[in-house]
Amino acid sequence: MDSVLHFPAKKIRAEYIADYIRAAGYHGAVVFGCGNGAQALRDCGITVIDISPRGELVPTRWWQPEEIARVWPNYFDATSGHLPAWMMIEIGKKFREHIGDDLSECYVPSGSGETIVCLRWAYPGIKLSPIYNLDEATQYSENSPLNFLVSQGAD
Repeated sequence: MDSVLHFPAKKIRAEYIADYIRAAGYHGAVVFGCGNGAQALRDCGITVIDISPRGELVPTRWWQPEEIARVWPNYFDATSGHLPAWMMIEIGKKFREHIGDDLSECYVPSGSGETIVCLRWAYPGIKLSPIYNLDEATQYSENSPLNFLVSQGAD
């Protein structure tokens, strides 16, 4: 397994989330991260509270989803790794529409692990392994809530 999967995951994810935000009537999104996910949502016309090194605020610790909801109740928490499972399944379907049916064993650039989890649900039975620390968006964090799911398919 030598290949690394590259595709516009942030753009596809943002388009799906933007449609959901509009349909659900949220004021916008709040995004903790490196800034890429926030920018992708802005590119879709969504008002974003960007909590990142490039954003309006910089976090000094890991925030839990319930804390984010309490502080910004009218904004959807679009932090990578915080999406509900049903939404990750739908985003996985969008990934598959883009990639096609012929995905084979490969490495998936990972940070929160959300992309690889979405892909594993969209491509059951295909060995997809995470690869970390390639850039600012793929930094491993021991606090990521999806680490357990990511580790389950990495053998």
